[in-house]
Amino acid sequence: METVLIFTVCTLLNVVCFLIGAKVGQKVVKGEPVELPLVNPIKAYREAQDKKQADKEAEKLETLMHNIERYDGTSAGQKDVN
Repeated sequence: METVLIFTVCTLLNVVCFLIGAKVGQKVVKGEPVELPLVNPIKAYREAQDKKQADKEAEKLETLMHNIERYDGTSAGQKDVN
C-alpha cells in the first residue's frame, strides 16, 4: 500500500514539474521574462481569512440595506442580521 502511494505521488509530481517546465520554456522562447512565484503560505492564509471576513461584512451590510428598504413600521419582510 505504501509503495503504491509513493509511486502515485512521484508520478503526479513528475507531471506537475513537466507542465511547469513547459510553461517556463514557452516564456523563454517568446523572450518574456521568467519570474519565480513567491508563495508565502502565511500571507495566503491571512488574505483568505481577510476575504472571508470581508464577504461576511458585505453580506451583513446587504441584509441591513434590505431591511431598511423593506421597513414599513412592522417586522414583516425583515431578515435576521447575524
